[in-house]
Amino acid sequence: MARLTLGLIQMNLSVGVAENLEKTEGLLQEAARQGASLALLPELFPLPWVASAEDSRAFAYAEPEDGRTLTYMRKTARALGMALAVPLYERCGEQRFNTTFVVSQHGDILLRYRKNHIPYHPGWYEKYYYEPGDLGFPVFHHEGTTIGVQTCWDNLFPEGSRILALKGAEIILAPRGSGDYSKARWRTALAANAMANNCFVATVNRIGREKGDYLFGGDSMVIDPDGQVVARAEGEDVAIAVEIDLDKVKVSRDEWPFLADRRPSIYRELCEGPR
Repeated sequence: MARLTLGLIQMNLSVGVAENLEKTEGLLQEAARQGASLALLPELFPLPWVASAEDSRAFAYAEPEDGRTLTYMRKTARALGMALAVPLYERCGEQRFNTTFVVSQHGDILLRYRKNHIPYHPGWYEKYYYEPGDLGFPVFHHEGTTIGVQTCWDNLFPEGSRILALKGAEIILAPRGSGDYSKARWRTALAANAMANNCFVATVNRIGREKGDYLFGGDSMVIDPDGQVVARAEGEDVAIAVEIDLDKVKVSRDEWPFLADRRPSIYRELCEGPR
């Protein structure tokens, strides 16, 4: 049987970067004690939620690949012998991106995924802070499994999840920064992606109040290929380890062969517009 133990790190991130990094390390240690070989952190995890307003001073939070946060997390991955999915605010030359780096248990960078779809509405003024992703939809391999990433808003555009599934992804990691009011919508959207692509979706959200009354919803969970929630994190500042039965992916793809039954030749209008 093919299994993978995944750590979900649900956190309140209302304090400063140094405190958030220290808290993260403690929670990752707990996930490792529970047997996780790969752990997922929330969207832009070391930062307070900068996108709640437009403020050019927050550009200073953006870091290069060799900056403080990723250097710290690579060291942590090596110390714990655990791979990490690390969403951070990346600076690359004159550009800034919402990027998830995946770091191996040896501290090597396995994947760089830049959020492709960028929202702009009250509380999520993200177009002000970073560019749309320019790296497409990469996947990485861990313990014999193929895994992809879809960050927050990306998960509401089903094309990305489908591309990852076509590349063989059996798990999609979905770091989020979504409000408490939208929890039901997110459960529905993520369950639909899992079922339509016969894969697991693992999502981690920020939780708690930031900047006064701004409330993040938590509701971090693992959803199986049938669209069922099989594990959920409860409370602030919590680490859980979830054993994922990857054989369910093959069973689902045999019983509900959505990928095999696709007809790409009739989908031209997705890119070219209606005729």
